[in-house]
This record gives sequence, C-alpha cells and structure tokens, in this order.
Amino acid sequence: MEEYKFEISEQAGCLVAAFSGQISTHCYAEFRDDYNEIRRRLSLTDSQRLIMDLTETTFFGSLFIGMILKLSVAVGNQNGKFALCGLSDQLKELMKKLMLLERNSDAAGYLKHYATRGEALQGLTPPQT
Repeated sequence: MEEYKFEISEQAGCLVAAFSGQISTHCYAEFRDDYNEIRRRLSLTDSQRLIMDLTETTFFGSLFIGMILKLSVAVGNQNGKFALCGLSDQLKELMKKLMLLERNSDAAGYLKHYATRGEALQGLTPPQT
C-alpha cells in the first residue's frame, strides 16, 4: 500500500492541496485533519481559489470523494473557483461514472479538471486587465 501524503502551498494566489498515495479509510484521521487545514487556510486568504492536485494519487475512496465535494461547495459558496488536476485515467473514469466530472468541464454541476497543476493555475487565474 502506498503511503498517504499531503502538502499544502500557495502558488500564484491559489491554494494548492497536493495529495499522494492511496487515500482510503486506513488514513481517515489524517485526511480529516488535512481537510480541516485546507478549510483553515482558505479562511485566512481573500482569494477563494483552490486546486486539489491528485497527480501522485493512486486510489481514493468514497470518504475522499465526499471531501472533494465539500471543499468544492465551500469554495463555490464564497464565489471562489475550485479545480482538480492530475487525475489518472482510472480515477478520471471513476469520477465520470459518478457524474462528477464530464468531458466538458465547463458544464454546470461538474467539477473542473485539468491535466497539470500549471494548466489549473492558468485556468483559475483571472485575466490581467
């Protein structure tokens, strides 16, 4: 089993939460604490933009999907922007089967997904005027 890891940083005015390994019930207490840290960090910033980088994630279960949804709703309620990046093909298919991710990520009710963190940063950064 691949070890669960979490890292949070700020890049280009976006909060970036990077996860790796297998995220399932065996590490529930850890990712619950990490969820609380993400919420705390969001409360400290004016910019309500959050990217969840799952590039190094090999598996996640229903509890983690619930966390993704709670965070996307929380950010949306603050008129912010939320995106996932780096989903493997297998995890992308899972999210599509759950009707959370669609090929056209701009469709209402679906989560945005970008292939890389760089694309996500670009997609969530407001244009310069």
